[in-house]
Amino acid sequence: MPSCEICGRPSSVLHKVSVEGSLLHVCSSCFSRLGSRAVVVVEERRVVKRRVERRVVDRLEGFDLVEDFGERVRRAREARGWSEAALAQRLRVSVDVIRRIESGKFKPPLQLARSLESILKVKLITSTEEEFEATGEPGPLTFGDVVVVRRGEE
Repeated sequence: MPSCEICGRPSSVLHKVSVEGSLLHVCSSCFSRLGSRAVVVVEERRVVKRRVERRVVDRLEGFDLVEDFGERVRRAREARGWSEAALAQRLRVSVDVIRRIESGKFKPPLQLARSLESILKVKLITSTEEEFEATGEPGPLTFGDVVVVRRGEE
């Protein structure tokens, strides 16, 4: 059982007060003797909503979505005779997510894109390996073209 910080008596009810800048937990008897010298500290209970952040890997390096991903999803869904709600239920996402994907306003994360590919049997993810053209023309000037690195010299 907690005790009063002034008299030391155990008490089931303690008042939280500030006496000359010090925060104390006091029993009812000491609280009544302090009178106007004690300022009652009222604790406000705040409900803090914590935003749960999902760490979803949006894109893995080397992969991207095809340009017409939304159209492909819509066509494949309609070919199976599914509504937006039916597809959303299969993917465990909201209908709004499906609508935004189909309109092209929302690029699905890689995991969702793979689920769409699997369920709808469409190709949505492509490799983004860069293709370089071999031309005789010099490319843009790089830092390595300008700087001469000397090692071992003082």
